[in-house]
Amino acid sequence: MSTTPKELDWHLLTEDPKNLPWDQQAILSFTIHEKTICLTQQDGKFYAFQALCPHAGAPLKDGYIDAKGNIVCPLHHYKFCLSNGRNCTGQGYDMRVYALEMRADGLYVGFRK
Repeated sequence: MSTTPKELDWHLLTEDPKNLPWDQQAILSFTIHEKTICLTQQDGKFYAFQALCPHAGAPLKDGYIDAKGNIVCPLHHYKFCLSNGRNCTGQGYDMRVYALEMRADGLYVGFRK
């Protein structure tokens, strides 16, 4: 079942994502509305996802984005698709992803109500 924008609470992440302190790995961690999430960009598109690996709880901000556009966990190297959160390496753990919306006043993340 897909989530429509009306079913989400939207929160401003940043007024301009280009001004964020992107590091070499290009994965940032934010705490917003009492949730810690990660933000990355791939091929000009932004992705938001849970901060900890669903397998063993390693911080995904310490991982990296592979050539296929998957986030790779720094602990056991499990891979997760940025667009849907599905595990790409077959272990059966899926990652939570969050909706993003670019508006005139900034980049917003949507959490389920």
